[in-house]
Amino acid sequence: ASEELWYDLADELGGTEFTGYAGTRGEGQVVAIVKDGARVESAGAGEIVTILTNQTPFYAESGGQMGDVGVISSDKVSAAVTDTSKPLGRLHAHHAKVETGEIAVGDAVQLIVDADHRDRVRANHSATHLLHAALRKRLGTHVTQKGSLVAPDRLRFDFSHPEALTHKQIAAVEADVNGQIRYNEAVNTRLMTPDDAIAAGAMALFGEKYGDEVRVLSMGRGGPLAEELHYSVELCGGT
Repeated sequence: ASEELWYDLADELGGTEFTGYAGTRGEGQVVAIVKDGARVESAGAGEIVTILTNQTPFYAESGGQMGDVGVISSDKVSAAVTDTSKPLGRLHAHHAKVETGEIAVGDAVQLIVDADHRDRVRANHSATHLLHAALRKRLGTHVTQKGSLVAPDRLRFDFSHPEALTHKQIAAVEADVNGQIRYNEAVNTRLMTPDDAIAAGAMALFGEKYGDEVRVLSMGRGGPLAEELHYSVELCGGT
């Protein structure tokens, strides 16, 4: 029944436009409110609801990266967003508690992401890219990401390898990643077709679905060869 609700919402509303690559603040219009698995027209102080807007700077949990937190507000409401998820991969669902006032479908609202939380998540997401590259360089190109968690306080990176890493290997990988962080090179983002991205050397991950256009993240200082401009080049939808 819950899935049916989200399919109905997606059919009616289409997808949420994500504006959060460019910043952590934005404006939007409330297009739906969900409470206890059913649509409602409004919600007041103390109620825990899911708020959908036509566009949002809030990143929704996907690709291992946790969803953004922050505040949705207007001159008549303030709601604390505790998580953002992505039902059906198309809608951005802001899970929130209305702190003061009332919010209703049709309201114009300000959407403000907690920038400090986002920055800590971004740092750990960049670190997973560097870690992936370091493991491949140290252990071999059979190493590919099988899953991950990117949180504000830590990261977890899953990969396949025939044996446990030795303490010496772990120390070497850690030194490689910290070395790249200290270089402090700029992170480059390019929009390309999936085929062009892979031809340019980008890592594509474990059967993930990619659209007509993908983001290619390049970071770190490359090796002595001309083609090794960057330490890590990966397709990535995260921030």
